[in-house]
Amino acid sequence: MKIISAITAAGLLLLATGCSSVVGIAPSTTPITADDTYTVIGKAKGTSRGIVWFCIPTFPVTPSKEARDKAIKSLQADALIEVTEEYSTFSLIIVSFAWTTVEGTAIKIKRGAIEGEK
Repeated sequence: MKIISAITAAGLLLLATGCSSVVGIAPSTTPITADDTYTVIGKAKGTSRGIVWFCIPTFPVTPSKEARDKAIKSLQADALIEVTEEYSTFSLIIVSFAWTTVEGTAIKIKRGAIEGEK
């Protein structure tokens, strides 16, 4: 009887878990005008992680911004182009885990037109 109770409890625990994932795509993390030029540095990636206990988050207020800033800083860039963001969660009964990952191409931006071109 104890074995059946343990199997039932394990089954109920599995039913109480879940995971989700959301993906976003953006052309860049900052506006780039026709007067701007940029140099590609390379691929960059940044992550932000956190845990939610009893509906109390223990991660940054803006995990997307933190992950984006880490990606930009990793290559000492000014911005990212060809940006993708993935937000994933895994939930148990009383705790949830969240991961935000931002990936893109790091760039250095030179603002404004080049002298003599206007």
